[in-house]
Amino acid sequence: MKRAAKWSRLLSVVLLITSCGSTPPPVPVVVAAPPPAAEPAPMGRLPTYVHPTHYALDLRIVPDQDRFSGEVAIDIESTEARSFLWLHAAAMNVSHVHVSREGASDIAATFEIGGTEGVSAVHLAESLPAGRATLHLTYDAPFDHSLKGLYRVDAGGAAYAFTQFEPISARLAFPCFDEPAFKTPFDISLTVKADQVAISNTRALEESPVEGGMKRVRFATTEKLPTYLVAFVVGPLDVVEAPAIPPTGVRTRSIPFRGVAVHGRGAELAYALEHTPAILQELERYFGIEYPYDKLDIIAVPDFGPGAMENAGAITFRETLLLINSAEASEDQYRGYTNVMAHELAHQWFGDLVTMPWWDDIWLNEAFATWMAYHAVNNTNPEYEAPLSFRDRSFGAMGSDSLASARQIRQPIESSHDIRNAFDSITYSKGGAVIAMFERYVGEATFQRGIHAYLEAHRFGSATADDFLQAISEVAGRDIGTPFRTFLNQPGVPLVSVELSCEPESRRIIARQSRYTPIGSTASTDQSWQIPFCVRYEVNRQPHEACALLNHEEEHLTLPEATCPSWIMPNADGIGYYRVAMTSEDLRNLREHGWARLNPRERMAIADSLRAAFSANGLAPADLFATYPILASDETRQVATAPMGLLDLAMEWMPDEASRAKVQGYARRLYTAQYNRLGWEAGRRENGETHLLRASIINFMALTAKHPAARREAVRRGRAILRQWQGGPVDPYRTSPDLVDVALAVLVEESDVDVWEALYALLTHSDDAIVRGRVLGAMARTRIPALSDRALALSLDPALRVNEAMWPLGSQMNQLETRGRAWAWIEQNFDAIVARVSVTGASSLPWYAADFCDEEHAARVETFFASRIEALPGGPRNLRGATEAIRLCAARKNVHLANTTAFFNAQRP
Repeated sequence: MKRAAKWSRLLSVVLLITSCGSTPPPVPVVVAAPPPAAEPAPMGRLPTYVHPTHYALDLRIVPDQDRFSGEVAIDIESTEARSFLWLHAAAMNVSHVHVSREGASDIAATFEIGGTEGVSAVHLAESLPAGRATLHLTYDAPFDHSLKGLYRVDAGGAAYAFTQFEPISARLAFPCFDEPAFKTPFDISLTVKADQVAISNTRALEESPVEGGMKRVRFATTEKLPTYLVAFVVGPLDVVEAPAIPPTGVRTRSIPFRGVAVHGRGAELAYALEHTPAILQELERYFGIEYPYDKLDIIAVPDFGPGAMENAGAITFRETLLLINSAEASEDQYRGYTNVMAHELAHQWFGDLVTMPWWDDIWLNEAFATWMAYHAVNNTNPEYEAPLSFRDRSFGAMGSDSLASARQIRQPIESSHDIRNAFDSITYSKGGAVIAMFERYVGEATFQRGIHAYLEAHRFGSATADDFLQAISEVAGRDIGTPFRTFLNQPGVPLVSVELSCEPESRRIIARQSRYTPIGSTASTDQSWQIPFCVRYEVNRQPHEACALLNHEEEHLTLPEATCPSWIMPNADGIGYYRVAMTSEDLRNLREHGWARLNPRERMAIADSLRAAFSANGLAPADLFATYPILASDETRQVATAPMGLLDLAMEWMPDEASRAKVQGYARRLYTAQYNRLGWEAGRRENGETHLLRASIINFMALTAKHPAARREAVRRGRAILRQWQGGPVDPYRTSPDLVDVALAVLVEESDVDVWEALYALLTHSDDAIVRGRVLGAMARTRIPALSDRALALSLDPALRVNEAMWPLGSQMNQLETRGRAWAWIEQNFDAIVARVSVTGASSLPWYAADFCDEEHAARVETFFASRIEALPGGPRNLRGATEAIRLCAARKNVHLANTTAFFNAQRP
């Protein structure tokens, strides 16, 4: 998935059941007043003495009603006799339950529904012997309204039903063993309106009429799946039949392929339907294993929580990722589709074909899909420069990983909070970066063979981190698991301090490792890793590379050349998951003699390490800012934009408008050459990277540096776009889709209530997620107090979809001028926010406060959440991380403010 309470009653439900069969008719169940369970509910994973072997699901789904209903038969095997069973079922009414066994009488039962987390009990009228049995349940439940379980979405005047079960929401749709280790086949039938479409994980085998204008759709038996990968979609859908994906060198059959969207939007699937087969075929080529399922549907969902979800054979996406209007699509939208499609298709192998048995190994799903997506995209769309985007995400993860409160990649699951927290940048981006580092260490071809061996050994089953590391080690012929686990099982970013030593008798690289810690951190630096370390250097203008596995606190790499290198780059290819610290002499030599010879990933790594050194008080403000002209003029987008974040922060630090104006003046001068070179109009032969660089430069110049000409042009274009959207003449400037957002945002900042009202009218009349996102993003930029209040209130406005409701809060909290007002509004309206987006949707709220930069607000945030945070899934760790970030910012400001202010005050206006 595009990626997480107290443990006692959450993830466990023991289900004591036995053997399949039929005899006398079922005995009606009495649900009220069940006897107490003879043992407490499981505190973690379900017991091993019972497991499901097959599900038969028969659901009646009518999306324009309030509730759905179903019958479930679960075949199970038990290793011991039981008088009661546990299972997962939440927010539903179970009206009947009994257990059947082949050749024996049915056993009557009563059902005790669990709390909000769904640990429920089945109490049997007599002991169920060990062996096989079938548990039968009849139930009904409400459609969820917070984008999880089986939930309803209204779009274009019609109602639809979609599912989102990961991680633990299948229990909202049907009683089940809701844990990833329990992979079984599913037989699914859906009864729906006769004129509507029903979709699930496999091909529909037959449709039969049902009384009352209904039909029953029966689907082919699935491969073995965990509950979180099951999917249903029902409604008046557009289904676009694409050509079957033809056989490849590893697959002899064709794959039926369809696109699905709400009524009237099917034509917008054309781009995705055209380009998806190439991505799937590239993944098959890499894995050497055919796509595992009997068909592929890609499904656009109007209101959806994650970016996408890898349901086997029925992948769901936010509409913005699949519905692409070529005349209005931005470069970001095209790349978003490609990257997320590659990620979700990679999951069909990593996660679906082979599944982690428990949530501590979710990284096996998400880190591998993240890493594999960039591998695939780099081959299908090399112009996207996927390796650079991948590294950029890795450096972003280092920010989170620098916190003392950071979690490790393979985090033990001690509560349900840990499951929710697992879907974060540590799992996705750090995990992916560590995989890439060890791929280089092992060798690409060897690593690929290890991946193939791992998938083949565990196909349609489950596997752990140890299984994966064993497979790679066996193919590599050496122990990969031990060094890999030093990154997997502890948090933190390694800092490798490097010094070049040249003496008459030897040339050495001295490398010392510790944990990177920013100013004010409480984390211990006394950590060590086994780091695949490579340094690139140049002798007599000839490039060389030296590598070693750093096992100790200090190690020396002897260079074989007789001459001292003119420069060293201590993270060859920028692929290592570590930061570097260099002596001032080595850094100067790199900047003066080696910078032009570094590849883009290496320049990105140096830029990140410079920023990190400033945050750790290893680099003075003036020394950091002295590097900015060379970074800002770089031809690589990720390097050129590297100074922007700290310049934005410096403006927030400044005590008054006059000081902020000095920072803005410096920022404008820094990027004027780029702004003038790129302009607002794209050249005929420009590539996508140039489009994205232009958008970043104009966005920064107009919104942060307040460049007068950039703002005037943005307002001019923003008014033209608004007039066109209101039904007026076509925008005469033909503004690039990459620049529409900044044009509208500056228009709102420079306008009064009339523009804001016009945008609100557009928002309420459009079902297009791209248009809605642009409009909402602009409206939330307002700084006018009265409109700021209205922007915040949008979060509770029913005109917004659930997945849009938090956007205005985030935007208002991101702006210095509106942050205090926005936080006070959140405090006052917290209960209403939770009611609007659910406790899960509100669990990230502590992070909305992370842009504060003083102890007073850190304490205020802690006090506010003290009695509330436990109810938010994943909330406790989010609160610790957010308040730590606030305090680290305050500590950094305390150390650097005087020198930062002096630097900018010395700049010309």
